[in-house]
Amino acid sequence: MNLTGSTRFLWITIFLALCVAPRLVHAQIQQDTTHWNDEELYQEEDKGAPAFFSVGGGVLGAFFKPDLSAFNSNLGIPFVGKNYREQVWMIGGQGFVTLPWVKNLRLGGMGYSGTSADCGCIDTTVNGGADTVNRYMTYEVGYAAITIDYVLPLRMGHFHIVPGVALGYGAVNLYLRQAQNRLSFDLNADFNGSSANYTHTYTSNFFLYMPQVQFEYSPIGFLMFRLSAGWQGTAMGTWTVDQGVSLGSANSLSGIKGSGLIVSLGAFLGLFQ
Repeated sequence: MNLTGSTRFLWITIFLALCVAPRLVHAQIQQDTTHWNDEELYQEEDKGAPAFFSVGGGVLGAFFKPDLSAFNSNLGIPFVGKNYREQVWMIGGQGFVTLPWVKNLRLGGMGYSGTSADCGCIDTTVNGGADTVNRYMTYEVGYAAITIDYVLPLRMGHFHIVPGVALGYGAVNLYLRQAQNRLSFDLNADFNGSSANYTHTYTSNFFLYMPQVQFEYSPIGFLMFRLSAGWQGTAMGTWTVDQGVSLGSANSLSGIKGSGLIVSLGAFLGLFQ
C-alpha cells in the first residue's frame, strides 16, 4: 500500500471513530450517586408542628374538693351537729373526637356525679325530748358538659399535654332526713297527722365552667390514660325543695355551691395517633 493509500485509510478510520465514539461515551455514562437528586433536595425532614388525632371514650374517677363552709355552718352543725369533710368522690364518663378540619382541636361530651354522706349521725331528741329521731344528710353534685380541648403540638412521643374547658349544666342536691324507728309500716301514719318523720331534697341548678389541664399517655394506639386537674366553677340558680316547690327566701342556702378543685383519673379506648 502506497503512502497516499495509507493516509486515506487513516483518515477514514479516524472519521469512523469520531462518529462512533459519542454513542459509546453516552452509553457508558451512569447516574452520579455521590450527589443528591433534584427531587431529594426538596424532601427534607418535616419540622413543623405534629398533628394529633383521637377518637374514643372511657370512664373517669375524680376527687372533688368543694367549699362546704356555708353548708356546714347553715346545715351541718344545726341539723346533725358536725362539719362535713370537704371531699366528694365522683364517677363519670367522656367521649371525644378530634376535628379533622381544625388541627389538634378536640370536642367531646362528659358527665359526672358524686355524693358526700359524711354522717355517722347520732340520735337526736325532738318535741321537747318526747321523740327520739335519727337525722341524715347528704351533699350531691352532678352535671353534663361539652368539652373543648386543644392538644399542644409538642414532640413528646406517646405523651400529650391538653389544656381545655368544660361547659355544662348541672345541679346541687341536699338531702335531709329525720325519722323515728317504727314497729310496723303504716302509710297513713307516715303521711297524715303529726309526725316527727320528714324527708326533703333541696335543689339548685347551675351553669358549669371548668378550665382544666390534662396529661395523657397512650402506650399503644387504642389505649390512653389521663391525669387531669381543674377548677369546677358554678353559677348557681334558685333553690327549690322536693322537685320544684318554691322556697321563697332561702338565704341560708345561698352560699352553698358546687365549686372547687377537682382532680381526676381516666382510662379510654379508641384510636389515638
